Amino acid sequence: MQPPRAVPATQLSSSTRTLRHAPFTAQRPHLRGPAPCSAAAPNRRVLIEGAVASALLLVAKPAYADDEGIAAALEVEAAPVEAPVAAAVEEVAPAPVASSSARTGQTVYLDVKLEGQKLGRITIELLPAVAPVGAQRFADLSEGKQGVGYRLARFDRVTEAFVRCEGVKSLSYSADGYSPIAGGDSTQALEEEMASPAALRHDAAGLVSIIVGLEKEREVTEKLVAIRGKLVTVQNVAGEAPNGSAFTITLGPAPELDATNLVVGRVVGGMDDVVAALASLPRAKPRDDWFDKPFFEAGKAIGDKRATVAEKGFNRPLKRAIVSSAGIV
Repeated sequence: MQPPRAVPATQLSSSTRTLRHAPFTAQRPHLRGPAPCSAAAPNRRVLIEGAVASALLLVAKPAYADDEGIAAALEVEAAPVEAPVAAAVEEVAPAPVASSSARTGQTVYLDVKLEGQKLGRITIELLPAVAPVGAQRFADLSEGKQGVGYRLARFDRVTEAFVRCEGVKSLSYSADGYSPIAGGDSTQALEEEMASPAALRHDAAGLVSIIVGLEKEREVTEKLVAIRGKLVTVQNVAGEAPNGSAFTITLGPAPELDATNLVVGRVVGGMDDVVAALASLPRAKPRDDWFDKPFFEAGKAIGDKRATVAEKGFNRPLKRAIVSSAGIV
């Protein structure tokens, strides 16, 4: 159907001019849309009449209306609205927050005192690329989150291959037992990283590793106790399992640590003076060359507690060396 020809406002009859006051009915097909006005002399009243007619067509949608034409018009009108809305949604959406594990190459320090006198500082560069949880755990303990940290931890073992720090007794000082340290009370995440192909081996001096496993299985003893008038067998496990806070610093290749320790960093400062001074401390040596070695081994074989207690003291420094303070550089 051809669109109606534009008619100047001056040529409109009085009956035509009163159309805007008449109710809209389906018997007036000439009101389907606004008549295009001349570009040279647009008439405001004609434009208003055309806009009102278009709005009535969209709302009433008479039977003779062209559905395809209306759908196309709606699509044309809706298209420019989608782009600004999408842009506004993108503007409002929050940016991704970086996690703590994204901070790579952190450096921590351990200030050491020997017999109450300042010995020096050990600087350690962490390796989150090979042990993300382990490296963050060491950083948290160095920082001392919520009071849980390496401050006042003692170096309790010195061997030819490594120096060991005892770590912390508890990973939580809160009433609900929540631990602020990465990995929490469990060492499961550390064990998984230790079993990963990316885990480093103890093949050089200056490697810092967290103790995750035991050198040997803990001894289990059984005894009979009376509970509610009945004899019950109770099992006692000797010692405590590692909580993933004690650590070692290698003095050279130490392959025996590969099965129990997770490498989380390396010493970049204080190796030649502070760590070397700890390695040279006098210590209680094992009974390998002593005359009572056979008696000691016999005591261990029969489960003598005195032999077990004596063995725990082997390689313990005879001078007190502690971490006086620690933190992140």
